[in-house]
Amino acid sequence: MKQIVLGLPPELVDALEHLGGRDDAAIGDILRNALRHDLRRRLRTKAVKTDKALAPLRAQLSDDLTAADDWNDVQIRLRKHGYRFVKSGGGLTLADRSGKEICSAADLGFRHAKFIRRFGIPFSHMATSFARAV
Repeated sequence: MKQIVLGLPPELVDALEHLGGRDDAAIGDILRNALRHDLRRRLRTKAVKTDKALAPLRAQLSDDLTAADDWNDVQIRLRKHGYRFVKSGGGLTLADRSGKEICSAADLGFRHAKFIRRFGIPFSHMATSFARAV
């Protein structure tokens, strides 16, 4: 476990000591639990915001991504809307014409693995070259 030094105002330290004594818990445990809870809440909130923000984009691209016959067809269909897929780690990222990354293909409901099963091949070098050309 990595240790960090945390500066806290005296009133917060007093409150933590009081809670620790009352609940027979170490201050470190109280802080770790509070941080875990806060991080989970923030991640859920971000996911909901991201979901709402991406809903129009999903609706705009869904039919084309569902109907595409191969990787080149995917890129042609995305280009009509001003986007393209680019390789990103083990998956795909949707980028606009300037190259600004928008979201992952998975965020749109289209995982790279799902396309591989459909097209029989991963997002290939040819498709990547094609993506740069659009």
